[in-house]
Amino acid sequence: MIKISTRLVFLIRNRAYKFPLSRRGYLQGKQESRIWNNHKDTGFFAPLIWECFGIVCQERVSPLDELSYTRLELIRNTISELNIENCDLHNIANWGTYNNQPVLLDYGINERISTMYKLKQKDERRRNT
Repeated sequence: MIKISTRLVFLIRNRAYKFPLSRRGYLQGKQESRIWNNHKDTGFFAPLIWECFGIVCQERVSPLDELSYTRLELIRNTISELNIENCDLHNIANWGTYNNQPVLLDYGINERISTMYKLKQKDERRRNT
């Protein structure tokens, strides 16, 4: 199965490089940078090393075996930008472990970006009918 995403990710040594494939991917990279700069001291996120033109370089994290919904709710209640309905923060593939703590590695979402997904889903449904 091939899954189309908004960013192409390369895992090289201890780094993850995320390249935007669309405007949404670009906005997600910019949003990850904003979230990191404003909330890096919380320990909720995979460390972002740099972002330039929507391209993101993060510390590579280990896979997470089990998602803590308590941790997810703590993040959503602490950072209002991430307390939105149309997001995939509950997806275990968006999580990892860093320094033995669960962290989000895909946190480039906000209300505006999430509405772009709703529009795409509606367009895809129209094409399939």
